[in-house]
Amino acid sequence: MDHSQESEKNQLARVALFLLVLLLPPVSLAQKSTPQEEPTFRSTTRLVVLDVVVTDRAGKLVTNLSQSDFTLLEDGVRQSIASFESPEQRPDVPVFVEGKSNKAEAKSALNGSTPSPSALTILVLDELNSEVLDQAYARSAIQKFLRTHGPRLRQPTCLMLLGQKRLELLHDYSQDANALVEALHQRHAELPFGLMTAEMSGAGERLSKTLWALQQVAAANNHFAGRKNVIWVGPGFPALDSILSLNPEDRHRLVAAVGDATNLLFDSRLTVYTINPRGLEASPVMYGKSLGGGFLTGTQDPASGELVFESIAPETGGKIFRLQNDVDVAIATSVDDGAAYYTLAYYPSNRDWSGKFRTVNVMARDQSLQARVRRGYFAVPDAPATDNQIDTVLSRAVMNPLPFRALRISASVKSAGPLAGRFNIKVDRRALDWQLMPDSKHRCEVTIVVASVGADDRVHSHKVTEMESLVDDKHFEREWDKPVTFNLVSDLPRSTKHVRIVVRDAQNGHMGTADLSRDSLPVH
Repeated sequence: MDHSQESEKNQLARVALFLLVLLLPPVSLAQKSTPQEEPTFRSTTRLVVLDVVVTDRAGKLVTNLSQSDFTLLEDGVRQSIASFESPEQRPDVPVFVEGKSNKAEAKSALNGSTPSPSALTILVLDELNSEVLDQAYARSAIQKFLRTHGPRLRQPTCLMLLGQKRLELLHDYSQDANALVEALHQRHAELPFGLMTAEMSGAGERLSKTLWALQQVAAANNHFAGRKNVIWVGPGFPALDSILSLNPEDRHRLVAAVGDATNLLFDSRLTVYTINPRGLEASPVMYGKSLGGGFLTGTQDPASGELVFESIAPETGGKIFRLQNDVDVAIATSVDDGAAYYTLAYYPSNRDWSGKFRTVNVMARDQSLQARVRRGYFAVPDAPATDNQIDTVLSRAVMNPLPFRALRISASVKSAGPLAGRFNIKVDRRALDWQLMPDSKHRCEVTIVVASVGADDRVHSHKVTEMESLVDDKHFEREWDKPVTFNLVSDLPRSTKHVRIVVRDAQNGHMGTADLSRDSLPVH
């Protein structure tokens, strides 16, 4: 084998490695030496929920239809619609807003009464895959959108940035457009080092990081009711065909990883809109082939052809915007599109839960109207999470830069001796699953992870503890509005940059997180 062939082989191996990172939890939290199983994100119910956007021939949104105007098919078989909500009758989504929001929003959120529309907007600036000039243009367009539609945005909006190393939360959910503009202004642009590496290995790494970022967004927002619209400003990863070289075993693992990622996106009701200001990068033939191939939904083996990031948009029920001069207008169009949706739910007549992909099609009775919906789902059976699956979920929550808010928690720490801290963790008891015991006491059980993370974004120390709270009936009612307090001691290595705390309810699986910066840790 000559040198060029050997070099190409090494590059392909690195691509495979980057892709397969998607399969692995960032850190093992299990307190046992048994091998880890591959994670499977299973639907918690067999009720399938669909968000449907309807437009007329001119592309105008149609919001005045009734349930009788829709026909729902699964794999070509008509299904009975069990529940229906139109855009006008949908209740608001309560959103918890923390410190970076304005005081009025924060006060309202703490009272549990934050008013908001029925959809959330997640703006993602993709600098990992963007050239310097494209970054500047995208930043300018986002700022223009915020200023044009401010000072109060229609929907709670958070702002994220996918950088060279990680996904970053620049500002949490807020309707304060000026606060989001300021957050973007404070985060300086980076040189696109990922675009400067070897074509195949660099593309593979960016593909892995980009898909991983989508999974992080989905996992952290899963508990919010209603639709979450991810507006991705940037090209995403490039068309990539080098994974053809994967061996059968790794190819199977990659397909399984894509399936897990897809289920997580679907279960979280995450819809993706891609806005690529650079225009068409792949040839129309290859681009069309990729979009028709069903990469994300698994209807085509993703290792059998090119992968194009934008194919994620139609797979999840979103839209693709490219060759677009007015990116700010495309953002506004995506926001409007993502808010004017119908919700249809049904119990599938097919009871074979073998994990295969099922195609979903929704049609309006008026044939001049177009109904847009995600392309289907994986029919995985309901089953309690295994210990290894829980370990994977916890480890990913530790390394996820985004907050989890299904449980509202706060934390503080004091010194507990050399290189150790005593953590005081408070959890809002109203979101916990309390079981009534035979002795009339109320019991909840949680798993708490305290992880010390270094400047290299690696976990340098962690502790996993299962804890319970037992409360008699009298105190249970009296303490209902007060948090449950848990105390534990954990190591604090000198290399700790910040501490990530994850709390998971053992019964309902709800999770909450808290982060302690280096400044809030005891000095050793």
